[in-house]
Amino acid sequence: MELATNISLLLLGISILVWGANKFVDHASVIAKHMGISDLVIGLTLIAFGTSAPEIFVGISSIVNQNEEIALGTAIGSNISNIALIFGVSCLYLTGPSKTQLWNFVPFGLSVILLGLTLVDGEISFNESMGFVGILMIFMFVLFKTDGLAEEDSLDSSEFGHSLFVSLIGLVALIAGANIAVIYAENTALLLGVPQLIIGLTIIALGTSLPELAATIVALKKGKHQMVVGNIIGSNVFNLVFIIPMIGFFGSVELSPMVMQRDFYILLALSMVFILLAVVLTKLQFRKNIFSISGVVLIASYVLYISTLSGII
Repeated sequence: MELATNISLLLLGISILVWGANKFVDHASVIAKHMGISDLVIGLTLIAFGTSAPEIFVGISSIVNQNEEIALGTAIGSNISNIALIFGVSCLYLTGPSKTQLWNFVPFGLSVILLGLTLVDGEISFNESMGFVGILMIFMFVLFKTDGLAEEDSLDSSEFGHSLFVSLIGLVALIAGANIAVIYAENTALLLGVPQLIIGLTIIALGTSLPELAATIVALKKGKHQMVVGNIIGSNVFNLVFIIPMIGFFGSVELSPMVMQRDFYILLALSMVFILLAVVLTKLQFRKNIFSISGVVLIASYVLYISTLSGII
């Protein structure tokens, strides 16, 4: 009975989340165009931070409750699912090129490299934590350098106010739905006796990636490819530069070597594939079959990864 209740509430959380993502993306895009801001910048900032809020919330809660391994697993696992699952799904539905400026990948790449250097010695030092804060500053600088202008659509004050209000409601629903889904997904995993690190890497990582998945699906339906790429870049950067320093500043955990030996190298490989495909999407003639095959491979790799962690394989 308790297991059935948790599953029902998990499905309720997912329903709220999907509804919120639809409203948030739709009206955030309207606001962006009214302000002359491009879909890429909105994806890199507003949507990326909004959809990363569940991971940050889980990270804070985990550290407060001295469950730092859940926070670390959530940050790494969510970034893996963002690329392998969410970008994989995106590749199946891309219909044209997406112009992403190459310097947007600088903080993305730096955050992954610093994560590897941090995990080598099995602990997160103060200096390493400050390094992630520095990458956040670089990310903010890159945003100022990003070509963020788009054709401005005229909206009267009432329409603008309505879109702003609905987008905020959507963001609240998106975060609340994700939190409900994560809480009851975690409860379900605990009832089945799953270790903390695996909970973070799988159930919670996937649960906190649901906002990105929902926002991505909605953006794809509206043909906003730049928003999709920007969301994945921004969300992955935010996940690392907020959660990892919090563990370093306030946590006291000795990291499992398995995180470096298994999970980091998977994240590194996926990050390189993502950057390569995003550059191809920007610089070369769009070929649907290349991205369709890439999408299938990415999704299959994620299913294999989760199956291995879960003990199915």
